[in-house]
Amino acid sequence: MSSQRTVLSRQWIPMVGGSCDVRMGFDAYCSAAKVMRDAVGQPHLCVFVVADDIDHDVLDELTRQAISVGFECQTLRITQPVRQLASVVSLAERFAELGLTADDLCCAVGNADMMSFVSCACGSWCQATSMLAIPTDEVGLLDGALVPRSLDVRKTHDAFAVRPCARHALLDLNTVLRPQEEESACYARVLMVATAMASSEREFSELWDRAEDIMSGDEDVRRTQLLDTAKARGKLSASTAVAIRSSLQYGQTFASALKLLDAAIPRSICVAEGMRFFARIAVAQGKISLDDMLAQDELLDALGIPLVECDIDAPSLFAALNAERRHRSRRVLWEVPLALGRVRLATVEEEMLEEHARAWCESHRS
Repeated sequence: MSSQRTVLSRQWIPMVGGSCDVRMGFDAYCSAAKVMRDAVGQPHLCVFVVADDIDHDVLDELTRQAISVGFECQTLRITQPVRQLASVVSLAERFAELGLTADDLCCAVGNADMMSFVSCACGSWCQATSMLAIPTDEVGLLDGALVPRSLDVRKTHDAFAVRPCARHALLDLNTVLRPQEEESACYARVLMVATAMASSEREFSELWDRAEDIMSGDEDVRRTQLLDTAKARGKLSASTAVAIRSSLQYGQTFASALKLLDAAIPRSICVAEGMRFFARIAVAQGKISLDDMLAQDELLDALGIPLVECDIDAPSLFAALNAERRHRSRRVLWEVPLALGRVRLATVEEEMLEEHARAWCESHRS
């Protein structure tokens, strides 16, 4: 193993309530001991909360690293759905059984859902227990550790907001940089475009310039873009302005409505379709130019995000969109781009929404 590959790059990412010390590199698991110790100072108990499908070799190496600096280790393998609030209560009960305290360490290993689930538990346990996020893909950092996903409450989805808890994150790029065709890698690229559309024109331009290298598999470029997108998402989520924080939902409401109608469509494609849909509404409202809309389309195309083909009728899509929006707020506002790098909540007349829903269904029919 080359010593050069075990050197970790370090970046402080802003997020709600402070910042997250993100360290990443190839073979990063072999350098986990220092990160774990930095997270708590004096090692005591370390609880690994991992998905049932986590590679045994990964867990063994992380456990060895923790023991090497003096931690007593316990592992909790999670088999139940983790996006349910009820699952957080179950995890808290297991924390109590193990005697976890605020001076101990909890390491979450897994995807974005796992990061969000453990953030919810650690953020409240003993008035906040130290959490080390160890995402196993790019989305786990972008849409989990830094900006946790909301949890479901019984049949009400995405209802319980979660504040980020992880003040430290460790990413082993051997694991995190998945093959381009995998859904997690596709979704990460969609989040990069959505974040750039909400953050700044400079972010959008830089992503545009890197698109070809990202798709060619250039690891250095993918690493740089991952960090830049993480910083941008952190800044947006930490803003004191609701209008700015809400821009992180660009494309998400449409995606949730689409998933209600056809669960077979990958989330990455659903969110991309939501971005295309509301960019066209923004053009119709005179908020952005046709060139800006086409620039977003071309960037999604350059990053390998295809158009969807599905048979959905317009009344069903229109009803699902309204139901999805009203289930979160009495005010019916939508995330609409006002320029490249600026997304805000805006009203959309029902007639226009219905017209665009009809046009979308016609143009995407298989």
